[in-house]
Amino acid sequence: MQKIVYLIALFISMNSFAQYKGTCSVTQGPASTTVTNLYSCSGGRVSGVGTIKATDNLNWTVPALVNFTNTAFPFSSDLNNACNGNNYANVAAALAALNGTDIVTVDADGELITAYIFADNYFEMYINGTAVGKDKVPFTQFNSSIIRFKVKRPFTIAMLLVDWEENLGLGSELNGGFAYHPGDGGMVAVFKDASNKIIATTGNEWKAQTFYTSPITDLTCPSESGTLRLSTNCSTQNSNDGSKYYGLHWSRPANWMNAAFDDSSWPSASTFTNATIGVDNKPAYTNFTAIFDEASDDAEFIWSSNVILDNEVIVRHTVAGIASIFNNNLPDLKIRIYPNPAKNSFQIQGIEGLLKDNNFKIRIFNALGERVYEADDYNEKIELPLIPSGVYFIKIMSGSDQVIQKLIIE
Repeated sequence: MQKIVYLIALFISMNSFAQYKGTCSVTQGPASTTVTNLYSCSGGRVSGVGTIKATDNLNWTVPALVNFTNTAFPFSSDLNNACNGNNYANVAAALAALNGTDIVTVDADGELITAYIFADNYFEMYINGTAVGKDKVPFTQFNSSIIRFKVKRPFTIAMLLVDWEENLGLGSELNGGFAYHPGDGGMVAVFKDASNKIIATTGNEWKAQTFYTSPITDLTCPSESGTLRLSTNCSTQNSNDGSKYYGLHWSRPANWMNAAFDDSSWPSASTFTNATIGVDNKPAYTNFTAIFDEASDDAEFIWSSNVILDNEVIVRHTVAGIASIFNNNLPDLKIRIYPNPAKNSFQIQGIEGLLKDNNFKIRIFNALGERVYEADDYNEKIELPLIPSGVYFIKIMSGSDQVIQKLIIE
């Protein structure tokens, strides 16, 4: 009788795997714990790490392969951290505690940029491929961070985001009286220059791709469309028996953190309200709404399309800004290139301040610095030559002034 029951269960399991249509590697059941706890914090949750074998015999690290114990990868500085007692009253107090040794140099002749981050739960940040800071607390208690670096604009931000899990391999935690509660993620960030001016905030202009989705109770519910990895039709209900939950895993591209990585086909980041993320009771966020909820330039929480089931997400954004303007009498220019990504043509808005000079030029360079397009007069619409898809840089020049912007060609 036991053999019959086993064979029936095996048939059901194999049939479920056969019903899945997608590109990921599928796991089922709990992972084996390899690290009991990365970090201990009074009042915090256990930050374990595990490994699990998929049906295609690939081994996966859950909730994600991270650099938390990598001493070469710098930790962020504290904005608010209940785990170590650095609960600063305001941004000024947090900055005053820094002595300059925290600043990571990407470009020796770059400008000083300060990033303020609140992540649920863990993040690692790269600027142009250089590791500039990682979260001090993998799981809880909730904290917020400061990262400072020197870089020249334009520069590319790439961040690994991880929603940690207590039930390793099962994308869930003990919460609300349920042993298997699917947690949610979310990250918000603000970037300021040395004059305290906001130069970038998180929003739907960022790119976001998911690499680990769990818990999945039914393998027929996830779907894919191009690079979209969708789980919006999957259940997010709590449970007291999640031992048979599935996980969906995708490999990260090797160079995802580099500026030259082509993210043009990735989905745009999804945005979420403060209420959806549930930050109203978290001092690491509420004590600093003057930063995160600036009225004139409000940063938004971002994630992939499913803030509950997607547990490992990479987000990217290029701060195009003004790379260098040598005439300080010019006002700041808000240059917008659209569409971006582009295919055969694009338009430029906001360059009226440069059109006063007859010596107007546009140059487009590839990631190797090779010129692929040039024009010595202004046209509202720029028709592109036949060039490969990838990352390009537009240099707009007028007299002694110049602006550099990033362009993605699909």
